[in-house]
Amino acid sequence: MPAPDKLLMSASVKSGKSLFDWPQSASPAPFPLLIFSGYLSTIPVINFLSSPTGPVSQVLTPLLSSALHCASNGVSSIEQSPQKAVALLTLFYVFVVFILSAIMSVTGQLLGNEEGYKNKEPRMNKRGVSNGLPHRMIATHEALYDIFPVYAIAAALFITMPSTQSTPSASTSLNALILHVFLKLFVYAPCYLLDIDLARSYSHMCAVTAVLLAIWVVVVG
Repeated sequence: MPAPDKLLMSASVKSGKSLFDWPQSASPAPFPLLIFSGYLSTIPVINFLSSPTGPVSQVLTPLLSSALHCASNGVSSIEQSPQKAVALLTLFYVFVVFILSAIMSVTGQLLGNEEGYKNKEPRMNKRGVSNGLPHRMIATHEALYDIFPVYAIAAALFITMPSTQSTPSASTSLNALILHVFLKLFVYAPCYLLDIDLARSYSHMCAVTAVLLAIWVVVVG
């Protein structure tokens, strides 16, 4: 009977089909338009979710507010110090992306290579893992790395806003940043690992739009 790690390595060796697949034999011209339309479709969704009275403000923002209250021993509140709230959100994001997902990546390299993990050539380990769950563990980590600088720019711009206290624009920008982190860590990453490609792709589009909204509010706010 094959060992569990062998079964894991061989799982999903052949990629399945998706509704987003586009055969090379078809005309390539509509494909970019299809992708762009996907991004456009996220605009009203993100505007609604990130509005000052939207679902994010009602559900996710209070969670961050409670975390900030606990972290500051009851001294800071999200209403008085939204900059600190973003700093705490960023701390959590950094921890997950640069520590937890890095651990997940090296574990994927260990499981996906017959010789295990070799620390002398860490990047060479990735080249031998081309499919299955180990590959998705590595790819999820890399994808989170790719998007983080964009979030960091948006967070820095929010923190440097002249006025970020109790204004509708500040609330929208803060909600958009929170929504971005939620989408990438709690929707996109699990969908990537579980190979749920449609939800993965659309949650990524929504997360990108959320960052753009946060920056846009800083520009016009």
